[in-house]
Amino acid sequence: MMANRHIALLNADALHEDLLVDIVEIFKALSDTTRAQLIYLLTRREYNVNDLSQYVAVSPSAVSHHLAKLRTMRLVRTRREGNQIYYSIDDAHVGALFREALFHLDHVRRNLPDHAHPAAQMEQLLSAVNG
Repeated sequence: MMANRHIALLNADALHEDLLVDIVEIFKALSDTTRAQLIYLLTRREYNVNDLSQYVAVSPSAVSHHLAKLRTMRLVRTRREGNQIYYSIDDAHVGALFREALFHLDHVRRNLPDHAHPAAQMEQLLSAVNG
């Protein structure tokens, strides 16, 4: 049960140092406006470098550099089709992380009240079931 393993991570009293370092590195990678825009675009569909460079208004070389960093962090992945390389987000968690940041920002900017997150609701449900 993969979900139970994730919940066990979230129920730890404190995170291990290696996890903290990795989490900080993910947020550092997303802290650049160009990389954040690339992730946003890639949550919508896959793109090649030239197409991405038109949306972020930087050179294809700069886009490649940003994508290499994101790929190293396993935030994006590649797919080759002929001589073209297409980029997409690595997995659904990357898209969810980015969407959650957008939802948080929407709540802050519109001064909306807090509400239970679906993951928190799942934790409460599992706690009730498990005892």
